[in-house]
Amino acid sequence: MKLSALSSTLAKKLGHSHLRVAGEYWHLSDLLQLQHILLSHAPSLKEGLVWWSKSLSLFERNVYIEISESNESLDLTLSTRDQQNLPAWSELLLTELHASLSSQVKTELVSVSSKLCLRVSLYELEPQPAMPGLHSFAKKVFLLLQHQAIESPDLQSQLKRTIQRAIDKPLSIGVVAKQLGLSTRTLQRRLSEKQLNFSQLVEDEKQTLALNLLADTHLSVAQVALKLGYDDPSNFHRSFRRWFSFTPSFYRQQCQQNRIQVNQQPVRLHYARGSIGLPGELHTQEGQVWLEVDNIAFEKVVTVECKDQDGIWRHYPAFFDDFLADGTELWSTANLPVAQPLSFRLRYDVDGETYIDDNQQRDYLVSERLLLGAPAYIVPTLSIIKTGFAYQLFIELACRLANVDRILCYLGEHPEPLALQQVSTNSQYSVWTLSSPFPALAKQCHFRLYDKYNQELALHHYPKHYQFVPPLM
Repeated sequence: MKLSALSSTLAKKLGHSHLRVAGEYWHLSDLLQLQHILLSHAPSLKEGLVWWSKSLSLFERNVYIEISESNESLDLTLSTRDQQNLPAWSELLLTELHASLSSQVKTELVSVSSKLCLRVSLYELEPQPAMPGLHSFAKKVFLLLQHQAIESPDLQSQLKRTIQRAIDKPLSIGVVAKQLGLSTRTLQRRLSEKQLNFSQLVEDEKQTLALNLLADTHLSVAQVALKLGYDDPSNFHRSFRRWFSFTPSFYRQQCQQNRIQVNQQPVRLHYARGSIGLPGELHTQEGQVWLEVDNIAFEKVVTVECKDQDGIWRHYPAFFDDFLADGTELWSTANLPVAQPLSFRLRYDVDGETYIDDNQQRDYLVSERLLLGAPAYIVPTLSIIKTGFAYQLFIELACRLANVDRILCYLGEHPEPLALQQVSTNSQYSVWTLSSPFPALAKQCHFRLYDKYNQELALHHYPKHYQFVPPLM
């Protein structure tokens, strides 16, 4: 089998096409090429088989080959360190090795103690044409890799790449599972373990691609809709309005107008939400992070690096939410099924540069329910629901200013403001809430804060206005 075909087949068996080795991504074809050099350029076939066997651990640390030698043969027996069943990919590689050697030497695949074994005749092992320098270099590369951490791509990254490749077609979990080399039930179980929703993952990718195409290309809105799998542009328009509080055309216009110069710190924490809450406070089971991102260029990647359950730091993608001010965008992650308390760093890749906000090398830690970043206050809860012939407002505001005495909420064009009540306070912020009937449907609101001397605070706060999520009618 050719290297490209073997790489493709191996990727289906493993469920991914890349491995992260010592912080760098290696394509499977790179590792297969290294394995081929170790085998074919060794001084002898016997030595090549030994080094080929050692290199199998690059694909997964748990799998290795036991080598035993008799007077007649060299036996390469597949084994696992945890005594589990042999993974299909390891049997694929040993079978492929058998096929490639069959024209040079007598080989056979046998079962030894329920393990797959390749038996190579020692009588016919002869010196092979080789490039000793290339083999020596390959050994050094292998030995360096052998002592580095090897990490398979997480499930979410694999799904993301698979969804992206077929985003313009109807996607089912069964089709995606097959492409990953998994059964539908296995993929459903793994998604459940990670508290991920397949439909939401597909929608997240549609959102991201929609923003990129609108910002970075001259495609019409109808053409963008087709690339996202929408037969009718009006359906895309409705989806976009459901995702965001503005139209596709407005977003494109804002992107063109609001590009700014690079600041010293173009990514900042807006706020984060953890699962820790005080008595009587609402809280979620998973963390989430909101970021302020300066719009330096159209093409950008924003991620949050979190400490996971196993202690490893992993990157989770953030997605565009809204415009905060001229040149500043609000991005957020999905719910983060990671270790609690939530510990994280912010990363922004744009124009070939990487910007990190790691809280001055201390990392961010959500020790309370909320962690406030750049703004003076944030509004984690803002909703309005229909109750009979009227509406009910629910607002929650967290403020990090210490000298606030009064907070007023102005709703739409309504002239009279409503006052928020302070319900709790801690060392980091105070929580103010408003729950009140309202006679009309409000689309947006803004807040004004005062101290006890009636001096207005947070005059330069942004966003200036907050949008309500429309109620279900």
